[in-house]
Amino acid sequence: MTTRNSTLDNAKAFAILMVVLAHMIRDGRYFAYFVPASVPVFFVLAGFTYHHSASFFSFLYKKIRTIVIPYLFAGIISIFIFAFLGQFASNTLSEDISTTRILPNLLYMLYGNGKHSHMKWNNSLWFLPCLFIVMLLVYLIESIVSIVKTNQFHKLILRIILCLLCNITGFYLTQRSLNIALPWHIETALCNVIFTEVGITLAPIAKSIDSCSDNTKGKKITLLLVFIVLATSIASFNGETSARTDEYGTNFILYFISAMCFTLAFLYAGSLIGSRIHAITYTGMNTLPILLWNKYPVIVMQAVIGKFTNVLADPDSPIALLVSVIPSIITIVMCLIAGNIQKKLLPITLGIKSKKEP
Repeated sequence: MTTRNSTLDNAKAFAILMVVLAHMIRDGRYFAYFVPASVPVFFVLAGFTYHHSASFFSFLYKKIRTIVIPYLFAGIISIFIFAFLGQFASNTLSEDISTTRILPNLLYMLYGNGKHSHMKWNNSLWFLPCLFIVMLLVYLIESIVSIVKTNQFHKLILRIILCLLCNITGFYLTQRSLNIALPWHIETALCNVIFTEVGITLAPIAKSIDSCSDNTKGKKITLLLVFIVLATSIASFNGETSARTDEYGTNFILYFISAMCFTLAFLYAGSLIGSRIHAITYTGMNTLPILLWNKYPVIVMQAVIGKFTNVLADPDSPIALLVSVIPSIITIVMCLIAGNIQKKLLPITLGIKSKKEP
């Protein structure tokens, strides 16, 4: 039985809250904080828990089970819902959609790229095919790195070189043509694989962050505040970003630094909380159903907020951010309930192995 790490689970909970908040507000200056505090954080944490398998087919099977099957299941359900309610949602939220027809959207789902409004049926799902490609790239990089048997410094240099090659290729593709949309977000995965590789490299420090005694509590609170201030300051200076559309603000280096500061801040906060607040830890353990289904309660919440106030019409307003917090938490709770039902009825659609599997 695998022992859960509450620090990592808590960090995932903070990151998924940033995802839902971003979807609730949809636009505006706060995206400068939400994007580097969410998508790249998940990529880094994936590196923290990465275990290299000698068998590529075992690795591939696991990633298909835990990433691809949930993506296809949620995609198909979303497309059928969108066929009936998509136009209503579009009119309610004043958003353009490409088509509500089932067949074209199924083809877009198989293509797996969320750019150019092709995933309006559930934009959140773009992350899963991208994550799948990132993990394949990571497997390739780690297989090459494993050739270096003992020298850790040489392994680090080789990782840096391979990550730079991926980044340069990704930047060339995305900056050369801002409209490029390769299958399963290959171009986005090339730009972001560095985060997972950094997570793999820094995984040993997770243990030092995870241990929290009375002697280290004050130091961790100080570091948490320092990293939050650095993260938000750098993100604000870097400007609005969007991982899905490969927009990294003024400078990718600033985006990278702010994302790493957010990651460390979330880890320190997660360590300080530990397993004392079960709701946070439980949320971090179940981020997948939140990612799969948050679109629907978000739309409901936006419609309700819009009915009584036009505060979301000005997403740059601090009031819009404050008003969005409670609906975002309610959205997370609703997704966790849906995920619990899904886990009981169709566990395979959440990547959970059946009891008969070894």
